[in-house]
Amino acid sequence: MQGFIDILVDPFWLPFWTLLSAVVIEKLLPWPDKYHPLSLYKLFAIRMASKVMPGENDAAQQKLISGSLAAVVLLFPVCVVIAVFIYLSEYPMFFQGLFLLIALRFQDIQRTSSKVAHYLARDKKILARHTLQPLLLRATDKLSPMGLVKANCECLILRFGYQFCAVVFWFLLTGGVGALIYRLLYESSQCWNIKNHRFAYFGLTVSKVMQLMQWIPNVLAGLSLVLVTVSFTSLKHLLVKKGNTEPRFYLLNISGSVLGFELGGPAYYGTKKSVVLNVEGSERWY
Repeated sequence: MQGFIDILVDPFWLPFWTLLSAVVIEKLLPWPDKYHPLSLYKLFAIRMASKVMPGENDAAQQKLISGSLAAVVLLFPVCVVIAVFIYLSEYPMFFQGLFLLIALRFQDIQRTSSKVAHYLARDKKILARHTLQPLLLRATDKLSPMGLVKANCECLILRFGYQFCAVVFWFLLTGGVGALIYRLLYESSQCWNIKNHRFAYFGLTVSKVMQLMQWIPNVLAGLSLVLVTVSFTSLKHLLVKKGNTEPRFYLLNISGSVLGFELGGPAYYGTKKSVVLNVEGSERWY
């Protein structure tokens, strides 16, 4: 018994217990979206873009600089507040855990995904489309039931990689502060998604930073799927890369091979359809 207590209070194991506690709390205790700090940050990001983003006819370089500065201006006050809390706190690990809990916001995605699956099982396509639409940038009004199933699977897989695996990775590497900073940058990249023509240049810097920060966590997530399923096809998808190193393509290809079907389909962003190459080199849509 004394040995177990020693493990509980051992500084080496403290981050693990903090992570475990945050995961359990985030799963069991719903945090309404309107009261969540990330919702406020997203509102600031949207308002910031409306205030400082150059017009459609302005130079791409100006939009790129404006987007980079906007991300810094949004993040700097948060970093100052975090630094003050950590510096003044007698129990800094408590705030590390609190920052991790804020960054670990994934259960609402699972609940929405379950609702979509529930509606599709009862052939309520319109309700499923409306429920899924807030989670996607793409248009859902043209998706068939099979398209909705694939979009729902893709959304759940990618959000798990972005909002859970990457947050845990950066917590283990840099603590709760790093996890929260990653999550805030991720929310900025979502608000200024470069697939939206308006933010093609404005959100480019944040998008590139996210690709770098998500690459290792998503490869590790894909590797864990390979190890759990002992799938050599998935291992090939993990190792082979042709022309595109974005984390989402690794994760989708690996998950598709594990699930036994090809993920993807026609993806409309406004009126534009986007095409990429899969690992075999044939056309796939995401």
